[in-house]
Parts: sequence; structure tokens; C-alpha cells
Amino acid sequence: MPFEIKLEQFSGPLQLLLELIEQEKLPITEVSLAKVTEDFLRHIDEREVPPEELADFLVVATRLLLIKSRAILPKPAEPEEDGSRLADQLRMYKQFVDAAEVIERMFLSDNVMFSRERATIIRTPGFVAPSSVTPTVLFDAFQSLLKRLEPFFSLRRASLERVVSVQERMVHLRDVIMERSKLAFRDMVGSATTKVEVVVSFLALLELMKQRVVKAVQGGAFNDIVITKTD
Repeated sequence: MPFEIKLEQFSGPLQLLLELIEQEKLPITEVSLAKVTEDFLRHIDEREVPPEELADFLVVATRLLLIKSRAILPKPAEPEEDGSRLADQLRMYKQFVDAAEVIERMFLSDNVMFSRERATIIRTPGFVAPSSVTPTVLFDAFQSLLKRLEPFFSLRRASLERVVSVQERMVHLRDVIMERSKLAFRDMVGSATTKVEVVVSFLALLELMKQRVVKAVQGGAFNDIVITKTD
């Protein structure tokens, strides 16, 4: 059960009492702060009070005490710095309390989203390079990119060379078969200097067989492959 004040002039929450006094709707001189304190002490003796309620009471009671002291005591010739700092803290606390009430109303409302003003973005026309980017930095970055792409370019060149070599080998093999009645695969690859040339020759032979230009016969396992022209 929240703490409520019961006085002759007022009955209700302590926060409401502070608002009425700040709005000058209730004179602070007519409020007995001693009775307010006694009632609150009795309140905490009778039940367990949350820490935040204790903190709220101390802040509000301090604010009321400051207002009453200014009302009944003569004003000093020079403002006291401690009182000024306290007033600033209490004013800041009131702002937090007001903000908390607004947030609570928003939380309890049916709205699920809240809009905000569109932020103003200042865009600079054109491209503006960072100050750390120099021609040397750009050159090094481009060289690094080319180095990373080199395996890809090499693969494309190797694929292209293999395609060209197969086509050329097919033409050469067709011409040889047309001149001779038969040809051994061993003789066809005898002049090869690399494994790539042997593979290219074998691929050319397979392609000619697929086109039914030539046919290949192997008499037995590990025997030489004899290539002849199709009838």
C-alpha cells in the first residue's frame, strides 16, 4: 500500500502535495513537515517499503524542506551554493519523474510503435576520397587485386589452350588417317613431350570416334590401340 499523507489541509500522495505547493495552490507554511515525517516513519514500521519508495520520500521531503526554509527564513545577502546545487538536483529529479510518467503512458497505450522526426543527412555531391588514400595506395591495392586474380586468369588461359590444341590435333589426326589406312595410338603420341600433349591427343581421338570419323580397336589388355578410318 503506497504512503499517503493525511493532514487538515491535504490528504493524498506525497508527490501530489509537492506539486500543489510548487504550483502555489497550497501554502507550504500550513503544512507540518514534522507530522509528514512521523507518519512516514510509522508507515515503514508497519510494513516493508521498497527501496525506491524510500528514495522518493527522501527526495520529495528534501524539496519540501527547502521550499519551507525559503518561505520562513530571511533570504541571505548572497545565494548559498549548496542550496543552489540541491535545487538543481531536485529540478532534475522532477524532470525524470515527469519523463517517467510520459514513458509509462506510452507503455500502457495501445500503440506498438512511435515515430520520430526524420534525421537530416547532409550528402556531399560526388566522390570524396579519404585523406589517407593516395595514388601510391591505390596502385598497391590494384596490384594486390591483380595478384589475387592471377590463378583465375591462368586457369582460363590453360582451358583455352587445351581447347585450341584438341581442335588442331583432331585436324592433324584426320589428315593422317586419310593418308594411311591405320595408325597405332603409340605412334600418334610417340612425339609427345608432355603429359598434356598425350591427353590432348587422346581427347582428339575420342571426339573423332564420337563423330564416327575413325574407329579404334584394341586386341587385348595392354595391347596397342589401332585407329582406322570408318567405312
